[in-house]
Amino acid sequence: MQNKHSVKRIALLLVAVMALAAFAGCSARVADPVVGKVGDLEIYYSTFYNSYQYEEMMKYYYGTGTSFDTSTEEGYREFLDYHFDSIINTLLPIYVAKQEGITLTEEEEANVQLELEAEIDQIYASYASSVDESITDEAAIRAEEEKILKDYLRANGLTVEKYFASIEESLRDQAIGDKYMNSLLADITVSDEEAKAFYDEQLTYYETDYANDPGYFYDDYLSYLDYGEIHPLVVPEGYDYYKHILIMNPEEGEEKDVDAIIAEIYEKINADSDFTEADFDALVAEYGEDTGMQSEPYKTTGYMISEYNADTYYAEFSAAALALENQGDITLEAVETSVGKHIIMKCAPVEARTVPFEEVEEDIRELALEKEKLEVQNGYLDQWREEVKIVKHYNRVAGIGR
Repeated sequence: MQNKHSVKRIALLLVAVMALAAFAGCSARVADPVVGKVGDLEIYYSTFYNSYQYEEMMKYYYGTGTSFDTSTEEGYREFLDYHFDSIINTLLPIYVAKQEGITLTEEEEANVQLELEAEIDQIYASYASSVDESITDEAAIRAEEEKILKDYLRANGLTVEKYFASIEESLRDQAIGDKYMNSLLADITVSDEEAKAFYDEQLTYYETDYANDPGYFYDDYLSYLDYGEIHPLVVPEGYDYYKHILIMNPEEGEEKDVDAIIAEIYEKINADSDFTEADFDALVAEYGEDTGMQSEPYKTTGYMISEYNADTYYAEFSAAALALENQGDITLEAVETSVGKHIIMKCAPVEARTVPFEEVEEDIRELALEKEKLEVQNGYLDQWREEVKIVKHYNRVAGIGR
């Protein structure tokens, strides 16, 4: 089931790709004034604006980000500094690396070219929806995408060659900056004691956070599934797994009797006096139209639902699921939502527990190492801020965010 959380996560990924492409190419635009400098590296208006726009999209799609009272001059200056500093922190390693004479090897340059090709493909793909649907040949579609992009760039005083060259330069600069920073962080390690101390610190955080709101566990669990890192170290009580068979509403012009399919499924359920979860799984595989139930871990465990995250799913679905009392119970009637009708089974409870250190030691070590590297990296950034001439033209970005 594509619930509200999954929609936000997908949108966030799309926004990140779009913002990256815009950020990479912005420096080549005509009538794009320089609003700041890091040494001799220039910060353009469009770079600053894209930083602001990306932050706003993060808030809209993911509910995260910073907040400033831009109605006051003090708050507005903090807002401008936040975006300036974000860009400056990206440019400082690049500037210092170039001063140190850092260059790329042939292999590293080849990686830049691969990234460039991927960026270009993504840019062209972003114009796919503007191509006439009557064009079906792949080569013809790409030619039309290229034409649309070319026309757009020409209207903004750019050529495709200049635009792609600016992206290539940005990717190469980023690779040089990353190479230098990684060399400075290469010898950092984490001891056994430091890893255990980091685990204890994280455990305290989870215990406190979930005591205040057990619903945070579900958000952390989804982040773990999507991005890895570590499984939440505390699993609170109150969650159960649920599986469902979704029969979607017919599409326009499609002949499909949803009620007849639902009746057929219930007939099979009711015909078996010893109906099990395995039997339900077989019906999910045969009839189910929710792609989420066909992928792991949901295929095995089902969806995790409690009163704490009920608003994550369609209201009718959550209400019906939570109304089931015992493991193995199935809704007596299909539950209707805006996407179709659902037959829901209550499965096993989610085991409430504290995840032991030994179970997550490898992930904990990696996170502790990342934390240590980040602290050292921030130390270098602070040092370079003192050594490198940095210019911010606040008047040239006045009005953004207001």
